[in-house]
Amino acid sequence: MRHIGILKPDTLVSLLNNIGLPAAVIYFFSMIIFPCFSGDWGYVQDVWDRWQSLNVGMLAFTASITAFNISRFNANKQRERDFLAAKAFLPAALSQLCVYFTTSAKILTQAWEINRGNRIEVEAPILPEDYKVVFGQCIRYAESDVGDYLSTMLVRLQIHDSRLNDFVIRLDDDSYINPDKYNIISYLYRLAELQAFVNKLFGFARSVEPFDNAPLEWEDFRNALSNMDVWIEDIFIDENMNLEAFTKRAIDRNDN
Repeated sequence: MRHIGILKPDTLVSLLNNIGLPAAVIYFFSMIIFPCFSGDWGYVQDVWDRWQSLNVGMLAFTASITAFNISRFNANKQRERDFLAAKAFLPAALSQLCVYFTTSAKILTQAWEINRGNRIEVEAPILPEDYKVVFGQCIRYAESDVGDYLSTMLVRLQIHDSRLNDFVIRLDDDSYINPDKYNIISYLYRLAELQAFVNKLFGFARSVEPFDNAPLEWEDFRNALSNMDVWIEDIFIDENMNLEAFTKRAIDRNDN
């Protein structure tokens, strides 16, 4: 259903239902119930005769509301079918992203081990392209909570990919002596967040679990880091600045 004026179809139908149903009840009581219980058949005929124009209008109004509700029902059913078709490709797209995340984590953990004069040669992993189409179709047809979840992932994926590419460019620069380990902790946190988002989405994508968009917890991050072969205890500067402490502080701030 397309926009009608400034209102969305669902908003218009809901508005008509909220106005039309109470009006129909009042009309039915005034036109049928009250006259019939008066016990005067002549009065009943008189009411129906004088309200002919209103009767026609109410019938047309009721027919319009019914038609709008049928149209919305059919549109929602079609959207559900389109979403199921798009969701069928989601597990494969998520699997591709997992490979990309693991490769990204390997670069960051290798950079963590760099000391002065100890250089590595790495290439930035290529972010898969297939997920964009799949995510786009899912966002188009999904319920708003699923669409918002996927949209958040899309934005953070682009941010991560941009940061990682810039990071790799700096690593290849001979004048770049030593990576900032504080930044690496931040990058690993955001990468683990993406992996955790994907982990929570897999069951829904495979239609074996309900959609879960609850805030991420430490266990989600711990599992995500394990999936990417990141040893949490190795990413450690001091008691206050290490990957676990950094992540738990972010969780406490609801920074996901």
